[in-house]
Amino acid sequence: MGQGHVIHFGVGDENMTQKACRSLVQQMLPRWKGVLKKTAVTSQPISDIRVPAGTRVRVNNDKHRLVPSITEQMMHRCHTFLHQQFKYDLINFNSEHFATFVRYGRAVCTQIPFQKLNGDHFDTTETLELIMRQRMETET
Repeated sequence: MGQGHVIHFGVGDENMTQKACRSLVQQMLPRWKGVLKKTAVTSQPISDIRVPAGTRVRVNNDKHRLVPSITEQMMHRCHTFLHQQFKYDLINFNSEHFATFVRYGRAVCTQIPFQKLNGDHFDTTETLELIMRQRMETET
């Protein structure tokens, strides 16, 4: 987002195993969703993002081999979703889905082994586009 800040989609203080377990419980027991954490979209200094000791933070802007949107579109998407909460779902709506939607306008995830590499997750893309349209309608 500039000035050393990143848009961050994640549940605070959870590691990947905890996120995966929470996502699995949410899918198996949907009535428990109120008890389980939601994911907040925040803007943070990159230095404040906690990672395990010995882990390096790096930018993977070329990982997906997709054409990025123009900067203004990416910033608009960032600001549209800033401070909103979503239910984290490892399979259908995780941090990579969110990041690729912001960067490319398409929700894509390469973390899930049985899905096509760089394959679009159409339902997630459609949901995020709908939120964008609704936000634009309320602003005008």
